[in-house]
Amino acid sequence: MLDQVTTIYGNNKYLTNQEVRRLSLLSKIDDFNISKYDLTEADFFDILEDLNTGSLFSDEKLVIIKEADELFKLDESFQLSLVKYLKNPNPEVYLILVFKELLNSTSNIGKAILNYTKIIEIKDMTKDMFPDYIKKMLKEKEYLIETDAVNELLVRTDYDLILVEQELEKLMMFESISKKIELDTVVKLVSRNLEENIYELTNNLVIGNQIKTIEIYYDLIARSEDPIRIINSIGNKVRQLIQTRLLLEDNLSQEQIAEKFNIKSGVAYYLIKSAKELDLKRLEDILEKLARLDFDIKTGKIDKKIGLEILILGV
Repeated sequence: MLDQVTTIYGNNKYLTNQEVRRLSLLSKIDDFNISKYDLTEADFFDILEDLNTGSLFSDEKLVIIKEADELFKLDESFQLSLVKYLKNPNPEVYLILVFKELLNSTSNIGKAILNYTKIIEIKDMTKDMFPDYIKKMLKEKEYLIETDAVNELLVRTDYDLILVEQELEKLMMFESISKKIELDTVVKLVSRNLEENIYELTNNLVIGNQIKTIEIYYDLIARSEDPIRIINSIGNKVRQLIQTRLLLEDNLSQEQIAEKFNIKSGVAYYLIKSAKELDLKRLEDILEKLARLDFDIKTGKIDKKIGLEILILGV
């Protein structure tokens, strides 16, 4: 049985959405009597009115408020109205509040939520938990997936569960007869994001792995990426690697470099690792060749696709 008012909080949007979906099904209220609000867009006055109004076509209804962290930014009068409601909720209405952060227990709203609602914490998953989670998800739908296929899917979606779910729908549709998802199918159907491809392409270009570099390049072209965009992205990545080397020479920390480039600390770790391993002179030579190629393309001296291929093979 669903509680009258339920509070869900957690940073993983996919997992919180899954819990909202589970509770919605538990309520057995049809979709017509479920109202969903995003508090970054909705007028809270309309939400209050909805909460205090019974359903015209059913004995019960469900109201879901997402981005509920915005409640703490409301005018005091609205906050007091919500506190009053939580103390004495409409018996015909079930309410689900969805927060990103742990509740502020010192505020009036925070105290009311802690005292008058059921609290559900959605804990995020560590990366090593993802494969088993995906296998379990597919098993419930009577599908199997190879371990290598799971790992490749996670790499290509950057462990984004919302994106994972979207790609799995496509993969299951493709393998609707065999009910088994293999590595080759993931490689064929799931695109790498450009940033990840450029990172791998640049590293292989610098270390001289022509076979892998050209393989990634052809994969990007097959997915209709513009060679000019690829050239600019490689240039940006090479400049970032050079800058990182110089920042390391100035004894900047991983956190300071992350802040400098406005990236996550984990991303900065791999950037620093690559910058230390790659030859600075080679990075500067590649940057010069990219600049020359960009000029030749813009002045019509060479075709952009052929020019980039020649650069890759030449380097």
